[in-house]
Amino acid sequence: MPDLEGKIADFLEDRQALLQCTEGQGYWQADSMEFDILETGERAVIIAIRFIEVMMDPGGQVDRCARMRLELDEFGEIVSARLC
Repeated sequence: MPDLEGKIADFLEDRQALLQCTEGQGYWQADSMEFDILETGERAVIIAIRFIEVMMDPGGQVDRCARMRLELDEFGEIVSARLC
């Protein structure tokens, strides 16, 4: 799949829902997002995500990580995501 990493990075760029899925209460620090592709298939990709959640209280930060399954359409575009 051409430029799969770029597509994933674009998809994850503005995902406040990640915090909700990981039961977070703050905001994720955008420049802290990292991911690794664990598995690829014809219509799905499994990734591991790591990011820093900035809490509302002063100086509060939490390291978060999750596994996510990204569903792809027939053109290789990401159409949905869910934690796994």
